[in-house]
Amino acid sequence: MTISPLSGTAVRPRLPWVETARLLATLVVVMQHVPSGPFLKNEFMIAPALETYFRLAGYFSASRLEGSGAGKWTGGRLLSLLWPYLFWCAAYWLVAGMSLSPGSLASVFGAGTCPLLTPMWFLRDLMIFTLAVFLLHRWRPALYALGLFCLFLHRWDDTLAWPSPYMFGDFVLGIMLASSAPGCLDRWGKMPLAVHSSIILASAALVWASCADTFLVPDVAFSGLIVLAFLSFGIVARAVSPALSERLARWSSGSFFVYCSHIFVLIALTGVETCFPSPWAPWVWWCLVPVVYMLARGVYLFLKRYFPRALVLMTGGK
Repeated sequence: MTISPLSGTAVRPRLPWVETARLLATLVVVMQHVPSGPFLKNEFMIAPALETYFRLAGYFSASRLEGSGAGKWTGGRLLSLLWPYLFWCAAYWLVAGMSLSPGSLASVFGAGTCPLLTPMWFLRDLMIFTLAVFLLHRWRPALYALGLFCLFLHRWDDTLAWPSPYMFGDFVLGIMLASSAPGCLDRWGKMPLAVHSSIILASAALVWASCADTFLVPDVAFSGLIVLAFLSFGIVARAVSPALSERLARWSSGSFFVYCSHIFVLIALTGVETCFPSPWAPWVWWCLVPVVYMLARGVYLFLKRYFPRALVLMTGGK
């Protein structure tokens, strides 16, 4: 543990395998949005990627919701999410050249007939989840029951899209893990390497099976396992090459900015595809995913160095 020079309180150091999991989740989201069609069969990786974000957000929010400072932290958290939500929604509205009609504005800001279509839906839902958890955190049994019910609700009817009951369930599940098993992520990193390797291999086998025409596996059947595989990958990478592990963790430093801004790079790629139709297979476009990530992260590093105040508006200071 280290001491923050600003607040004088203990600050938990970032775990490299957690940062690697965030990096992998961001790459999967970018891959899902490439121009050339859907992400393979039954979009088997997008759900685990989103689960990773919301579960980790809940896990690391749990300690902040304890004690007398919970209200102050919640207010600051909501404000730090509200600024990037408004900024990126407005930027998307300008880039898309949408009108000032109430219907256009409602669709961009996630209040239209299909709230999930807004590009910043995850920020909107995360604000809702944070406020809901703050209001219920003193009644933990009710909070946990509601979260588990939301997970069941999604399995029963996955058309319920706003706010996403499934992601709220994952957010609460992260809080449950942090509250009932403090330090479980630390202990996860100390498990035998064979366990992590087995999780990665099992996940790879199920993904391969899901791609096969003769053996389609619903993504909900193994999405939780892939979330663990994201974490295990970082641990295996650390064992194989500590330098690679540090590099992956460092690359994840701009993942929040990439998550918010990558849609604009993909709009440009869509324009290129429209102007220059190609017979290339979708996997050719998927090879651009690391390029999109590094390009967006390069912008993040430029802003962080020369215009750090701009990041308060674009990422809430992250």
